[in-house]
Amino acid sequence: MRGLRRRLRSLRLTLELLLGRRLLLFALLDLTIVGAGLFSMLLQPEGAADSPYLWMFLLPCLALGLPALAGMVDVERRAGCLDLALSAPAAEVYFLRRAAAVGALMALQGGAVMLLAWLLSGRDFPLLSPLLSVAAVSVFLAAVALFWAVRLRSAGAVWLASTATVVLFGSWVFAAPIPPRFDSVYGPLLPGLEAALPWLGSVAVLSLSSALFFLYSRRRLRRPERMIS
Repeated sequence: MRGLRRRLRSLRLTLELLLGRRLLLFALLDLTIVGAGLFSMLLQPEGAADSPYLWMFLLPCLALGLPALAGMVDVERRAGCLDLALSAPAAEVYFLRRAAAVGALMALQGGAVMLLAWLLSGRDFPLLSPLLSVAAVSVFLAAVALFWAVRLRSAGAVWLASTATVVLFGSWVFAAPIPPRFDSVYGPLLPGLEAALPWLGSVAVLSLSSALFFLYSRRRLRRPERMIS
């Protein structure tokens, strides 16, 4: 319990550092988007099967998660202490922890939302496929933002480059992990093999790309002089 409290406190401090006074605004917008999605789902129980994933996970991640991630390095750069942060013994872990914190928050919220939508819909779609997609997309967004944050000099530029990268990978990022009911028969956890192949391919591409983005980000962090210049 004490370890959980420490992690939650660390997450809150990370968000406060990245967002500052905008933290409350971001939280209210997030609750509004998710609440509107749940309300719409209750009003239209026979709606599209992928709507909980698209509107209650992807939309908050792209509209709020990416802007929050964009300032990972810019916070120190604007404060004029980037050289001090990079000279610390654990500088690499310092910035990786920020990306991991925001990515974990997106994954946890996305998982909770998908579980709630699954229960409210009467278990009307396979649960495991959207949960895996939530994890893969959350890690991918964190990796992309970190990749650009250690290369570009402003949060705005990081956000634009990250958005362009998401658009470039759009066919995998926006791939619906929940197949339509009339296209295939599936159980409460997994769709059939034929319906599972597309989202499995998307998860594989995003996972591999995330590993590469993190690898090149770490290489950049190990050369602090290139980030300061």
